[in-house]
Amino acid sequence: MRGSWRAFLSIVCKFLVSLTGLMWSVPVMGQQPLCKWFETAASADSIYVKLDSLTALENSISISGKEAYQWHYNSNSGMLTVYRGEGTFSDSLQVCYRRFPYELSKTYAHRTLASDYDSMAYFKKVKAVEGEVYDFREEIFPSGKLNKSGSLTRGVSFGNTQNVFVNSALNLQMDGQLTDDLFIRASITDQNVPFQPQGNTQQVQDFDNVLVELYNDDFSLKAGDVVFRERNSTFLRYYKNVQGLQMTTDYNMGDKWKASTQVGASIAKGKFNSVQLDVKEGVLGPYRIPGPDNERYIIVMANSERVFLDGKLLKRGFNHDYIIDYNQGQVTFTTNVLITQYSRVRIDYEYSERNFSRSILTANHIQEHEKATFYVNYYKEQDNRNRPLFDEYTEEDKLLLAAVGDDINAAAVPRVDSVAFDPQRILYRKVALPNPQEDISHYYEYSIDPSAAHFDVTFTEVGNGNGNYRRQEQLANGFVYEYVPPVNGELQGNYTLYAILPAPNKKQMITAGGEVKLSPYEKIYGEAALSDQDVNLFAARGNEDNKGYGLKGGLVSEGRPIGWLKGYALEAATEVEYNSVNFRFIDRQRYIEFDRDWGLSREAMEAPASEKLIMAKAGVRKDAANELSYQMNYRKRGDQLEGTQQRAKWYQQFGRRWFARQDLFLLQSDMPSMTSTWLRYDAEVLYRSKIFVPGYEFKVDRNQNRDIEQDSVVSSAMNFLSHKFFIRSNDTLPFSFFADVSWREDRFPVEGSMVPDTKAFTTNYGLQKRFGAHDVMGTLTYRRLYQLRGSESRESTVMGRLDYVSALLDNNLRNELSYAIGNGQELRREFVYLPVPTGEGTHTWRDDNEDGIQQLEEFYLAINPEEKNYIRMFTPTDDYIQAYTTLFNYRLNAQFPDQWRKEAGIKKMLSKFSNTTSWNVEKKITAGDFWMRVSPFANAVAPKDLVSFREVFRSTLFFNRTSSSYGADLGIFKSSNKQLLTGGFEENQQEDWRINFRMNINRLINFRLKANMGQTVALSDYLDNRNYHVDHLATGPELTWQPSSIFRTTFHYKFTHKENADNDEFQEIASLHELATEIRYAKAIKTTVNALVKYTQIDYNGQVNSPVGYEMLEALTVGRNISWSINWIQKIGEGLQLNLSYEGRDSEGLERMVHTGRMQVSALF
Repeated sequence: MRGSWRAFLSIVCKFLVSLTGLMWSVPVMGQQPLCKWFETAASADSIYVKLDSLTALENSISISGKEAYQWHYNSNSGMLTVYRGEGTFSDSLQVCYRRFPYELSKTYAHRTLASDYDSMAYFKKVKAVEGEVYDFREEIFPSGKLNKSGSLTRGVSFGNTQNVFVNSALNLQMDGQLTDDLFIRASITDQNVPFQPQGNTQQVQDFDNVLVELYNDDFSLKAGDVVFRERNSTFLRYYKNVQGLQMTTDYNMGDKWKASTQVGASIAKGKFNSVQLDVKEGVLGPYRIPGPDNERYIIVMANSERVFLDGKLLKRGFNHDYIIDYNQGQVTFTTNVLITQYSRVRIDYEYSERNFSRSILTANHIQEHEKATFYVNYYKEQDNRNRPLFDEYTEEDKLLLAAVGDDINAAAVPRVDSVAFDPQRILYRKVALPNPQEDISHYYEYSIDPSAAHFDVTFTEVGNGNGNYRRQEQLANGFVYEYVPPVNGELQGNYTLYAILPAPNKKQMITAGGEVKLSPYEKIYGEAALSDQDVNLFAARGNEDNKGYGLKGGLVSEGRPIGWLKGYALEAATEVEYNSVNFRFIDRQRYIEFDRDWGLSREAMEAPASEKLIMAKAGVRKDAANELSYQMNYRKRGDQLEGTQQRAKWYQQFGRRWFARQDLFLLQSDMPSMTSTWLRYDAEVLYRSKIFVPGYEFKVDRNQNRDIEQDSVVSSAMNFLSHKFFIRSNDTLPFSFFADVSWREDRFPVEGSMVPDTKAFTTNYGLQKRFGAHDVMGTLTYRRLYQLRGSESRESTVMGRLDYVSALLDNNLRNELSYAIGNGQELRREFVYLPVPTGEGTHTWRDDNEDGIQQLEEFYLAINPEEKNYIRMFTPTDDYIQAYTTLFNYRLNAQFPDQWRKEAGIKKMLSKFSNTTSWNVEKKITAGDFWMRVSPFANAVAPKDLVSFREVFRSTLFFNRTSSSYGADLGIFKSSNKQLLTGGFEENQQEDWRINFRMNINRLINFRLKANMGQTVALSDYLDNRNYHVDHLATGPELTWQPSSIFRTTFHYKFTHKENADNDEFQEIASLHELATEIRYAKAIKTTVNALVKYTQIDYNGQVNSPVGYEMLEALTVGRNISWSINWIQKIGEGLQLNLSYEGRDSEGLERMVHTGRMQVSALF
């Protein structure tokens, strides 16, 4: 009964709070973004334009083109710089933004010194008294021309139950002038955090980052965590996050030549890889990002990824297209993106791979003249084969790598290490086979026998039927594997103790090129490149295919006026490229779908072959809305491919209202035993009225790969036809909306011919508008997919998002709501517990059954500081469960107007009340009921259908919050967390109601009365002893005496009653009596001392060594428990601070007292 009324009261409270915050609405018009078109040069590295005469709001700037671009906006000058990304610029870019009604960099003054003040006043006898400017900043190294902030902290921790360890933290931001012609910028952050930041925002703030830059107008020297990327090269493309140095200098060579030289040297932090994800119909994720060899667990370098959907670059961020978990290597798409079974998702990224110390050297030089530009580039990335970072290579390992040459997969060795017995590790013993075989005479078996368990074995997953071992069980610190004998010579396991030896490698390229202007409209260009890549530096065998070369040259004509076609200019180009058989790029050099557009698979590209490419195009162009062009491409790749592409486009503006667009792509290619044809046609027509922009879009995409001998279709990259009708708002309106409906039919090759595969109906809606104090933005997508082959089933996808922000009643009622629904999937997780230095962890191990073996059910969330010596690490699997996802986030801040406090009666009384509320829900269910899917509540969902659930609800009602005389508050905190593990489900629930009353009895004495009641529930499918339901009730007074501003002492008593409601055998009860005294001494900014002594008496009639006992005893013991602590903060000089802390604990049953000390020194900059 108690649980029922609590749940009912909680739901009613949430409903009333949400209804109160959302029931206000006042319509008013808001500002609509402005959009402008800017012309670009395709080969330029960047464009530099004046965005607007008024200052733009930087967060509102968006740039649309054929891909996403990096940009920088200078609010002082109003100039926008857009940097070239992958490939080249589009012909034009559309920039949309909102602006302030004034220019921030302009000086505005009601009065000026020139017109209102006497310029000779300084020389007169009567002077105005000059006031002293007070700007105090405590720094250890004061300086006048440097703006800096931050601190450096070094500390040591020690105790009689832990080893001594040192911690450190550094945070420094600096900007200023060193000399008259030398400036500095520095951002140094070292938080000693062993994981990467979350990738849920567009800008990523790294925990550990060091960047120092010395610069002036002609020189720049960067040191620390810098980014290396190419300059002025088409063959050499790279983007590397490194730790090193980079110097750039600009200078003049004579009167007509300008030059720029850049050199860099560094240690690589990661390695580049590009993968394609297998996505599912309507599922937003998360999707695991595999490694280059399909590794299950990789760490993606923060801010290194580039995610493409159907060839388009996506933008990171919860409010944009996707979010990414760098630590677990998972990407999840937002409701702004529709994922279908035909979606093509490609990810370029850098991952943490440090088998060897890897160095990167770069150098480039650019020389420019009025009519010519020349450049040279050098790049070298090489592993130091004599400096492996983790595993020491034996002479046998080196000889094996030298013998296999470029066939690295042949260098497989057993990962078995002979070690001393350690009960905290998973070790094995060697067992001889009764019937030895040619390739195996013994195997390894898990053992806890100190005399035999001396082998640390590392197992590698190799797929079913490819190994001799399989997973047997999971322990707290890892997994146990067992040997599986072959059957009739066939392997039965999916793990092996053999692993491939990583080989040191080298990548090197040098390029040289230039361009010369033949006229104001024509120019010629060319580039030559040499590459040298060695996949195994230990081996001389196979080096004959390491080196290759590439050549490219072309002629471009841009902007030449056409006399008989007013306003139009000629656009023409031709280009020839040749790559030798062994020529290899550093990173991906061409646009993301280059090989797909030629009908080549990634497997076909793995075989080396020479390349010949020829391009020719011609067209006329007036602006972005009026152009006609035709392009033809020829490609021959060894014996693998020979074909031609044709591209044509026609964009035409008819009058002021009508616009038509047509894009055509044709492919005809020949491959060994197969031919490929491809037709892509995309046409759109729209009408721009003053309010609405209706239109129609038609797409056809027909690709067929036919077997030459059988004259039948064997595969298809894409084959569909679609129609879309849409309507959207005009750009000039103060709000925006859109709606579209589309129908699409896909075909699939079956028995040599294309047959209907699926039909899809999709509709999208969106709205963004400001109604006075209300901002509303919403999107909704519905997709119905009909399977036409097989069972002819139907699938539905519904996803959407609603964002609402309001500030009502003179900002006294503030709401923020974010709500999203979609289809996702939940990863079934595994976890292990790993030891860390004491105090740095989150969990503790208590050997409840006293067998000396760490079991999962013996680990607890640590409460006492000296017991925090383990961390819980989740390990990914490939087991996903598809589910419907609901996200709900709501925040409310409510108070009555301040002026009501000056009035009498009911208004004065109501002015004393205020409320803060936050409610966050993330729910994933498998039930198909629509209302269960869209509702944030989980009460009506059956436990078997609730795959994952995370909820945190926190609300506090304050009375007389700002009064120093008396006040009260009533609060509720409720959290629920259910997650899917390999063994089953694990769920934790907590609910806590609390009430506090405070009153100042007089100037020296303050009285508080606190009470709280609630419950703690733990549920587990696979750990039986982790199921309990503990109700608790606590109350107690607190008295504070403060005779002066520098001294305060507090006395408090608390009684806590706990009862395990799940124990039906007997009444399991714990009673805790707690007495505490706290003293605080604080003298200005020089000295602060806090001392606390706490005595806890516990009576408990249950089993102490159990999870429920740990919860009810709060990690203490039955009987007497005493704890004490002292924290002393002392200023020991200008900008120096010393922090000393000591904690002690003594409990009945402990063999000895626990003592922990910490000392820390901080330097302020």
